Amino acid sequence: MLIELWEHWRGYDKWVETEATVESSERESYPTRYGEGILCDDVLLWTDRNGDRHRAGFTIEGDSSLSQLDKDSTITIRYNPGDPEQYYLRELLQARAGAAAARIVVVAFFIGLALFLVLSRSSH
Repeated sequence: MLIELWEHWRGYDKWVETEATVESSERESYPTRYGEGILCDDVLLWTDRNGDRHRAGFTIEGDSSLSQLDKDSTITIRYNPGDPEQYYLRELLQARAGAAAARIVVVAFFIGLALFLVLSRSSH
């Protein structure tokens, strides 16, 4: 529900829906403090209503449905009819919002911990 409101507010619901093909997909694993992380670089290719082809890439960190995309798979996107180079991918927004929320939780935890320590020292 919230994402539909966001899409409406931004006008993405009026953009043209089409299938994009994954032209290339590269995954890289890297060690983290808590195990292994994944970094994915994908390039999408789509054709607009005029038959012109467009290409755009994105990078996503972490485990999401986008990190499972392989070369030649397809995914539904929306592109701006006024500027077909601009595209919107709901899953990309969701993945980035989830990552941002996780970072906010971690930062809030450490700020809360720091405030607790400062306040507990000042009360003694």
